[in-house]
Amino acid sequence: MKQKVLIFLLTLFTVSYGYSQNTVSGKVTANDGNGIQPLPGVSIQIVGTTNGAVTDLDGNYSLEAPENAELKFSFIGYSTQTIPVNGRSVIDVEMMEDIATLSEVVVVGYGTVKKSDLTGSVSSIKGEELVTVPTVNPVDALQGKVAGVQITNSSGAPGSSPNVRIRGVGTSGDPSPIYVVDGVILNDISFLNSKDIESMQVLKDASALAIYGNRGANGVIIITTKLGKKGEAASISVNSDFGIQVQQNRIDLLNGRQFAEVVNAINPGTYNNLDVLPNTDWQELIFEPAPVQNHQVSISGASETNQYFFSLGYFDQSGTLPESRYQRITMKLNDKYSPKEYFSLGTNLTISPFERNNTINNAPFNAYRAWPIIEPYTESGDFNVVPSVGNILADLAYNTDNVTRGFTTVGQVYGEVNFLDGFKLKSSLGVELFLEENESFVPVFAVGQSQQQNPESRFTKNNFRRSSIIWENTLNYDKQIGKSQINAVVGYTVQEVSNERFNITARNLIRDGKDFRYINPGNIDPATIENGIRDINDFYNQISYLARFNYSYDNRYIATLTYRRDGSSKFLGDNKYGDFPAVGLGWNIINEDFINFPNVITNMKLRGSWGRVGNDKIDYLAAYNVVNNNLNGVFGSPEQLYFGQSDAGFGNPDLRWEIVEQINIGLELGFYQERLTAELDFYNRDTDGFLVNLPVPAYLGNGTDLVFYNAGKVRNRGFEFNINWQDEIGDFTYYVGFNGATLKNEVLEVSGLEGSDELLGNINNNVISRTVAGLPIGAFYGYQVEGVFQNTDEIAGRPTFAGTQPGDLIFADTNDDGVLNGDDRTFIGSPIPDFNYGINLGGTYKSFGLDLLFQGQEGNEILNYKETVRPDRYNFEAHVYDYWRGEGTSNTEPRPTDGGNNYRVSSQYIQDGSFLRLRTVTLSYNLPSTLMENIGLNTARVYLRGNNIFTITDFTGYNPEVPGGTLINGVDQGTYPVSSVYSVGVNLTF
Repeated sequence: MKQKVLIFLLTLFTVSYGYSQNTVSGKVTANDGNGIQPLPGVSIQIVGTTNGAVTDLDGNYSLEAPENAELKFSFIGYSTQTIPVNGRSVIDVEMMEDIATLSEVVVVGYGTVKKSDLTGSVSSIKGEELVTVPTVNPVDALQGKVAGVQITNSSGAPGSSPNVRIRGVGTSGDPSPIYVVDGVILNDISFLNSKDIESMQVLKDASALAIYGNRGANGVIIITTKLGKKGEAASISVNSDFGIQVQQNRIDLLNGRQFAEVVNAINPGTYNNLDVLPNTDWQELIFEPAPVQNHQVSISGASETNQYFFSLGYFDQSGTLPESRYQRITMKLNDKYSPKEYFSLGTNLTISPFERNNTINNAPFNAYRAWPIIEPYTESGDFNVVPSVGNILADLAYNTDNVTRGFTTVGQVYGEVNFLDGFKLKSSLGVELFLEENESFVPVFAVGQSQQQNPESRFTKNNFRRSSIIWENTLNYDKQIGKSQINAVVGYTVQEVSNERFNITARNLIRDGKDFRYINPGNIDPATIENGIRDINDFYNQISYLARFNYSYDNRYIATLTYRRDGSSKFLGDNKYGDFPAVGLGWNIINEDFINFPNVITNMKLRGSWGRVGNDKIDYLAAYNVVNNNLNGVFGSPEQLYFGQSDAGFGNPDLRWEIVEQINIGLELGFYQERLTAELDFYNRDTDGFLVNLPVPAYLGNGTDLVFYNAGKVRNRGFEFNINWQDEIGDFTYYVGFNGATLKNEVLEVSGLEGSDELLGNINNNVISRTVAGLPIGAFYGYQVEGVFQNTDEIAGRPTFAGTQPGDLIFADTNDDGVLNGDDRTFIGSPIPDFNYGINLGGTYKSFGLDLLFQGQEGNEILNYKETVRPDRYNFEAHVYDYWRGEGTSNTEPRPTDGGNNYRVSSQYIQDGSFLRLRTVTLSYNLPSTLMENIGLNTARVYLRGNNIFTITDFTGYNPEVPGGTLINGVDQGTYPVSSVYSVGVNLTF
């Protein structure tokens, strides 16, 4: 009976529900500036269900909904509206534009501007996009997200920072951009916690960069940190994650038996019984999983007169190599006090102490070279002797008592006065102070009777101080006058930067415990006492004048004029000052009345710019002749001590600024109410007079044999694009983004000394690159390999090096003069990628989210230089096992040797550097609001994340992202490998 009643009630409920259903239809419209127009693609969802509909091309919709339901109308670029049905059958809706989205403000140098009024190429990244990578340096999170920006993680050592290149390389010096953190100009931001950042702006073209003048040659990255917003209640945020780092891959090396076979091929009979030889995997012995953790607590809020943000963060990363670790505490305080509407005082302060345990940087290289037929320990448990390279485990035991401690303080105080109508006067004083102390201790030790020993203890202390003071004064004017929008700034700045180092070493300490390591007169090694400038490029005074005028008429026509004049202590006479102008023009085509755009096109903007910026990253004494003091001598009879001086190096008083002249043409597009957006840029960037240290004849008496010169012209040209699609279907929202940049780097002219038309890059006097007109900077330079000699007749038939035998590499006689020598070296590859790209995709469904980032590059080569280093017998990479064993056996792998011609820098050691990497994948879950209310939370998010999950590449080394300079670039000498990281984290707000 009960079952029948239940069935009857259930049927009655179903019928009543069915009869309560109501067909709701209507039309969705919006005002696009040309009147009310239908809006296709609007999502209509019945609140609390997954049922819904989408408007057609005419803006119409129809769906079945209960009479008491609520309908949610949502569309990107418009404010979401929730409307009750209340029994109605027709509901028409006019969507209202989301003003916050349409009036997006972009931070530029010394001010802000609406994105629609921007004429320069600027990429914006929100703070929440920067916390996806567990790294010490926030700029690492830009990898794969900004077109035209190459981020290279060349080392996985704890605390290491990436190399950053914006639109190629046009200088022989430091090609890194500058960073502007809350108005303070810096060379490094590794002290910052990513979670303290509100946004990053990457300035790329001259219209955006010229306001920074001589600092803009390599690009500028502006960082704005967080501050409480007026109208928002005070809140507390807790962010925490724990992760495990795993060394991503191993280099494929010969095992013990294979190594012995190869050695027997070099010296027959060296090993007779291969079955009893050990098989030691040195890579397996030195790499180990390592933890990484990152935590932050912050408090932010605002009142009518005060805005504040305070955070405390802790970052701790152990290395996958033993005894390596980096720890950092970051304390951040931002405060803005506005007692009157027209007057404000503010401060931004970051204090960041750190400690780094330094392991042996070449440990992976030594493990790469170590013989696999040697056991790491003797039977008695002592370290075994490893011929040629030493026992890396002994090095890790005795040579890793090396700790660096220090702290960074970056702060700014400022005052702002608003007066008249639209004017704002701001004066700020910014300070950067960096202090660092390093202590390293090496005890007495010996590994057998080998050279791997230290007969007396050694204790070294190094101190370093860097300070920068910058005083800036600007007057801004921002005013809407009729259809005209004016945004202008003028300013005056001065900066002083200095640094100093002091080094000293003590030997043969009587007591060498950690509590008894002191340097006193009895153990000082006088030859090790040094005091002077550590970073000779970062010591200068500068004075600057700046101005920018941005004008927009009727939100259609835009013009930006920029000018900066910089004076630097690094140059002399008429070259001391540099002038850096720029002009940018923009046209918001979408706002033209005479063009009847289809409804699907919602944005179209054309912009172009031209300008000049500069670079002065050279030795602070490069323009001056230098004299050494305290060169004393004894002369005469009777003998007498005379104080003497001597030339220590010549300067070049004619040095002038590197000038970078850049043209940029950009197009911005929006479709389907900004669901689909595209930004396209073409640029041409010419560097004239790039500065390089060149050798001069020693007979001139120059103490260093190197003098700086303006030595040529370089061109970087490319095409950038950033395409994004975002949409929502009911409870499911998703996005897909693809950005990429081509790059053609070409040297236009080289004007070296005494008519020289080349610049050579060398490692230990071994030339590996040649920079000449028509090729990229740092183009690999060596011999072209054409195969392997199979017999003596082939050797007799062509020019060879002395000692060539069957099985050796065939080097091309490129100049066809019948002689094989250094003149036959040629271009064998470029270290500069032709194409860099990133793929971003992800989505959310209800409380779940999934985000993925792929990153890659194409078209560059890597010199596997570590294979060519053969002063002694080392292990070999696995491909060597396919060596030439007789005529016809191999035309790619030569016969094994311990050294000789086969190890010359050649195309044999050039590898494809292209790769595709799954950079980040994050699976997240937002806790339900009902649960959060019960435990006093506003938001709660938990996530699982993986970084550097896999890399697809043909390169045989640890990491295809190898260290990059200018003349020495893309050269793998054996680096600390980058790790995969798997982490779990939580974000809470109260």
